[in-house]
Amino acid sequence: MQPFAFHSPTKITFGEDAACGAYEVTRELGGKRTLIVTDANLLNAGVLASVLAAFENGNDSASNQPIIFDEVPPDSDLDCVRSAASLARRAGCDSVLAVGGGSVIDTAKVANICLAYGGDLLDYLGLNNLPTKLFPMVAIPTTAGTGSEVSPVALIRDRDEQRKLLFGSPFLAPDLAILDPKLIVSLPPSLTAATGLDALTHDLESYAALISVSPFSDALCLESMRLIFQFLERATKCADDMEARAATLVASTMAGVAFTNAGVGLIHALAHATGAKYGTHHGMTNAVFLPHGMEFNLESVAGRYGSAARFLGISNELDDDKAARELIKAVRSLVARCGLPTRLKDLGVPAISESELEGLACAASTDAAIIFNPREPSLTEIIGVYKRAY
Repeated sequence: MQPFAFHSPTKITFGEDAACGAYEVTRELGGKRTLIVTDANLLNAGVLASVLAAFENGNDSASNQPIIFDEVPPDSDLDCVRSAASLARRAGCDSVLAVGGGSVIDTAKVANICLAYGGDLLDYLGLNNLPTKLFPMVAIPTTAGTGSEVSPVALIRDRDEQRKLLFGSPFLAPDLAILDPKLIVSLPPSLTAATGLDALTHDLESYAALISVSPFSDALCLESMRLIFQFLERATKCADDMEARAATLVASTMAGVAFTNAGVGLIHALAHATGAKYGTHHGMTNAVFLPHGMEFNLESVAGRYGSAARFLGISNELDDDKAARELIKAVRSLVARCGLPTRLKDLGVPAISESELEGLACAASTDAAIIFNPREPSLTEIIGVYKRAY
C-alpha cells in the first residue's frame, strides 16, 4: 500500500428538515450577522423558507438580521463575488451561509475571503494563499452533484479572459455542510441528472487518480457510485422520491470528500475549459466528456475500472479490460436513460475551428485538475478527445 494522507475538515449533518437548524449552528460557530448567499430562483421558489424562518424566529435584534445576496448566476463570475463581498462588508457580516448549487457555494467561499481579509479576491488567487482561518461558513447544497459543500476549492469564471480561476486552501472548506433532501425535491429533471453525473465523474476520476488514491477515498468512491447507479434515474424521473433524493445527495457529498483528497483529472479539465469559453453547464459537460475520458484512460487504469465494475455488479468478467469496457457502456446507458445530451454540439457549442481547438486543449492542459489524471495526454490527444465528444 502506498503512503497517503486523508483530510476531511467539514462536519456533515443529514436529515429531512435539517436546514431548519442553520440559524443555531451559525450562532454556535460564532456568527452574529450572517451573509446568506443564494440565487433568485431558489429564493422566489420558497426553497429558503425554512432557513429564513429560523433566522427570523431566532434573532433578537434588528441589527442581527441576515443579509441576503441572491444575484448568483448559474456560472458565477468575478463581478458577482465582488458584489456579494461588498454587500457583506457594508452590513458588517461576520459569517456566511450558502444555500444553493455549486455556483452559489463557490461564490460564498470566495466572498468570505474578501470579507475576512479585505482587498480584492484576485489577491488570493491560486493554491494555499490564505494566511488564516476565514469567518464561519455553513453550506446547504440544493443540488446533488458538485461536492462544493465539503471541498476546500472554488472556481470563479473570468468572463473577459474566458477561463475559470481556481482558489484553494484548507481554510476555504465550509465548517459545516447541512444535507437536507427536502431542499432538492424541486430540482428539475435535467439538473438532477446533470449534477448526478457530475458526482459520478468525481467518483470515477478520483478512483482512477493513482497518485493520491487511498483506501479511504476508494471506499467513498465505490459506495457513492453504487448509490448513483441505483438511485439517480429514479430521482430524475420521480422528483418526490425521497429515498432516491436522499441517496443521491449523500452520494454527491461522499464524492466531494473523495475528490478533495484524491483529485479529479482530464474530464474535469476539459469541462472547465469548455465551460469557461462557451458557458456550458458543468455537470452536463462532464456527462458528455465522461465516457470519452474513460476510454482515453483505459490503458492505464483498466484494473481500477474493472474492479469498480465488479463491485457495482455491472460485470462478472475477470478480465479487467472487458469489465472496464462494460463500465464505460453502463455510464453511457445511464446518461441516455437520464435524458442528458451526449455531444458537445447538443450543449450548444458551435463548430470549433482548429485554432479554437488548440486554445481549448492548451487551457485544459494547464488546468489544475489534469495533474491527477492517470495518463498524461498530449495536446494532440486532448484535441482528439474534443473531436470525438463533439
